[in-house]
Amino acid sequence: MTFDESLARLVVLADADLARPGWTFRGKELELGYLLYHALEEEQRAVIDAPPAATEAARILTLAQSAFGELRGLLAGLDEGLIDRPPAPGEWSVRETLVHAIEVERSYRASTEYAVQRSASEPVLMPAERRPRPDPQDTAGGVLDIAGRFAARRAETDAALAGLDAGALARPTVWSGVGVDVRHRLHRFASHIAEHSGQCEKAVRSFGAFGGDARAIAMRIGAMRGLHERLSDPARLHALDAALEEKATSSRRARDASE
Repeated sequence: MTFDESLARLVVLADADLARPGWTFRGKELELGYLLYHALEEEQRAVIDAPPAATEAARILTLAQSAFGELRGLLAGLDEGLIDRPPAPGEWSVRETLVHAIEVERSYRASTEYAVQRSASEPVLMPAERRPRPDPQDTAGGVLDIAGRFAARRAETDAALAGLDAGALARPTVWSGVGVDVRHRLHRFASHIAEHSGQCEKAVRSFGAFGGDARAIAMRIGAMRGLHERLSDPARLHALDAALEEKATSSRRARDASE
């Protein structure tokens, strides 16, 4: 069971479910809602325990991974029939929004690499023909497929750019027709994901599909995971995933018992 799959099993909990007894913590039965908050606390502990990022670039990109983690919580368990439904005439569906978000992730990475590697004789603005072409496979399939491919694109970004030094961060580049530096471009990764996560959330809420507190907590869990997952030991991540899966199973048992 993956992190995203476990979140998908937890976000279905209604607020009434969260208020019922149903999860045992250190020998005491507590409201089922604490199951989710305990998962959040475990991610927070991992953030505190993680070694610091080695570079400023890596610290900036950690913010982007946290923004992406919040998006994962929003998308978790979303009805597959909703991702292609426009929330209003002329507005993007969730899938169309994610197409744009992933394309920009790739374009920002290419523009940043170009800014760092270009020679003095090359233009500051990356030529249009060097922009990556859209890959339809990035957003094919269902929500879990798309989240997984976006995660892979984010990993490519971090692998390519997290090691940039202070000199590279000061290199000139162009964003949206404005002269900026590479540092500015790196910060755009997080803010762009946040921008379109908000757009997706508006769509989900317009469908009446957001649910209740469980999804809001899952979004926070995802955000905390993003703050440490590039830094934590793989064994720590595996243990967190296993614990989250156990919580998802426990929540299912508790719901079944109450029905």
